[in-house]
Amino acid sequence: MGCEQATEPQSEDIQTTESSDISGNHTGEATELKNGNMFYIVRDVADMQLKAGDYVEQLKQTQTDLQTAISAQDHQQLQATASTLQQQLTGFNQALTSLNLKSQEIDSIRQNILQANQQVLATPFLNGQVDLSQVDFKKIQQQMGSIQLEMIKLAGMLIPTGENSTEQEAS
Repeated sequence: MGCEQATEPQSEDIQTTESSDISGNHTGEATELKNGNMFYIVRDVADMQLKAGDYVEQLKQTQTDLQTAISAQDHQQLQATASTLQQQLTGFNQALTSLNLKSQEIDSIRQNILQANQQVLATPFLNGQVDLSQVDFKKIQQQMGSIQLEMIKLAGMLIPTGENSTEQEAS
């Protein structure tokens, strides 16, 4: 019996130590981003494309649908597309937030995308402050142009990072 009693507290101590180590490592990962580590950059780009790439494709299609509704001056389609766009941007933000990134470079890109998405979500057009049946289609076309430019800039930030990292990895 004496041996068993000595063994049991040791196993509890080991379990406590292991759980402390695991929780300590997890918080370290969340705050400690690496700068310039090509392995982490490539990994983060792949992870971002895997988890958020579908949203980018959906957003492109929704943008086309929105432009079609504006061109046709179809208030009903415009309302439905605006609602879809809002849902997709919210889902995209959630996907981006859920990423466990390791590199400062990709985290910076993620923060820029999240900030741009928040600006779009805050527009009166998407947060329900505009009566879409009374909408001025010319103003929406101008706003869509600026949103499209922002999306192109953000996509450009993702694509060159992926190409540069694969070029540097091949060297």
